[in-house]
Order: sequence, then structure tokens, then C-alpha cells
Amino acid sequence: MKKVIFLLLSAVFLFFAALQYNDPDAVLWSLVYLVYVVFCLSVVFRPLNSIWYIVGFVAPLIAAVFQWPNHWEGFGDTMLNENTERARESSGLIICGLSSLLCKALKS
Repeated sequence: MKKVIFLLLSAVFLFFAALQYNDPDAVLWSLVYLVYVVFCLSVVFRPLNSIWYIVGFVAPLIAAVFQWPNHWEGFGDTMLNENTERARESSGLIICGLSSLLCKALKS
């Protein structure tokens, strides 16, 4: 069951990376999501040292705080303003951090 969870999470993060194709900073965000693909696959094939999962949990949560929009306007259907972009990016970072915590918890 654990293997299925992390393979699905890997697919989700690959999808997130692919969605960045039209983003002005697509390379940065694609790389962020691809790091979490590696984290999730590592749990299935060769678990990393726990410190990596801890860093993978803390770092995006700190970044999400700095990325948080000045005024929450939700995710929106279109990219109307910077607050929508920041809401999406900070939420993506929170998902990354939580997945890393899950990796640490279930790696053994």
C-alpha cells in the first residue's frame, strides 16, 4: 500500500511540474516539484537519510510563509493578479512540505 501511495504522489508532483509550462518562472517551480518526485520515489526504491525529509518539510513551509499573498483572493480560474499566483505557489509549497513529512513517517 505504501508503494502505491508514493507512486501516486510522484505522479501528482510530475503533473504539477508539467503544469508550469506557461509560468514565467517555470524552471524554478518545475525543479521544486521534481525534487519531491525524487523524494517520493526514494521511499519506494531507496529511502534517503531522514535529515533530507526533514529539510524537505521545513524549507518549503518557510518559503510558503514568505510567498503567502498579501491579500487572500483564492486560487481563481485565471491568473488575474499576483495574489492568485502567490496563493497557488504557497499552497504548492505546503503540499510539498507535507508530502516530505509523510515520506519521513513511512520510509521504513
